[in-house]
Amino acid sequence: MFHFFVVPVLLIMAVPKPSWIMTLPEFPGRVYGIGIAPAANTKALAIRQAHDGAKADVLTRLRANIKSETQIRTDYREDRTVAGKVQTATATRSTSGLSNVSIHSQAMDIPGLKVETTYLDEDGANSTIYALAYLDVAIASQEVQARYDSILGSLSSGLGNDLRAKIHRAQILKHALGDLVKLDDLFGLIRAGGADPTLGDAILRSRLSVEQERLELRNSLTFGMPADGGVPIDAEVRGAVRTAFLKEGFGWSDQNPDLSVIMRLKNAKNGVQTGSKWWDHTRSADFILAQGSISLTLTDINGQEFESTLVVAKGVGANEFQADTLLMQDYKAKLTKTLAAWLADLGK
Repeated sequence: MFHFFVVPVLLIMAVPKPSWIMTLPEFPGRVYGIGIAPAANTKALAIRQAHDGAKADVLTRLRANIKSETQIRTDYREDRTVAGKVQTATATRSTSGLSNVSIHSQAMDIPGLKVETTYLDEDGANSTIYALAYLDVAIASQEVQARYDSILGSLSSGLGNDLRAKIHRAQILKHALGDLVKLDDLFGLIRAGGADPTLGDAILRSRLSVEQERLELRNSLTFGMPADGGVPIDAEVRGAVRTAFLKEGFGWSDQNPDLSVIMRLKNAKNGVQTGSKWWDHTRSADFILAQGSISLTLTDINGQEFESTLVVAKGVGANEFQADTLLMQDYKAKLTKTLAAWLADLGK
């Protein structure tokens, strides 16, 4: 029994430190990094920290390859003929390096990045875990290509000129653009590891094309908020509605929009308001409650009603100003959800 316990310890102590601790390996198509963590606490936690550190180190080295933090600019130009007129769109990709926070977050997402091996340097309370990670550039490029192909597939649907088709197309373009932006950033790192830049150029061209189509769609499908029966609409309320639609990729027009948001302002006590203030205050010994509601209806240019929702907003504060501020925050959050639900329903 005595020899059973001693031999493994001797074997562990006899294992020399691997050479990659001092000098990282060089292998075609791979970028290596190292992570180090003290093993003073639990070894499982130290191993995880070393693994994460090694992956982050790979991305730090990729960042260093991007012209040593020097900004890279890539300019693109695209001409389209729309309604007999040539429209020119341009885009610029600028890369200057990533923050440590984004380095660690992207290390968890980048494909082809994995830990190759781990080494425990036993030294009592000073024991240390070392981890060696690498990025396989070929595997990463293949995964990015697969994601890019999937985005292109999504862009082949949702075509049409009727109102619902345009709304559906706008949603497809919005999601595709978000995915292309992420993919463009991701491939920027992979390209720094030696990947063929052709794929990155294709991604950027697609991004530019989607941005241009969104611009054209914004001009062909507009929303607006005409005054209903002379009822004044608070500028902040109107601005929140306008911002919500613009974020979804639609245009906004105060004159003859394709779709109109009819707003009726209400409060808890008096029903339909004839003024711009649509909420009431309820006071107690400890706080003030601001509460009101806004009726929203979406109609087309012919008056056909598509959607209708009552948005009830509340705000609780120590004074009227604080309560009113929180009420507006609640309204804007609920408004965004309401309009997103409308568009999702219309785009089906």
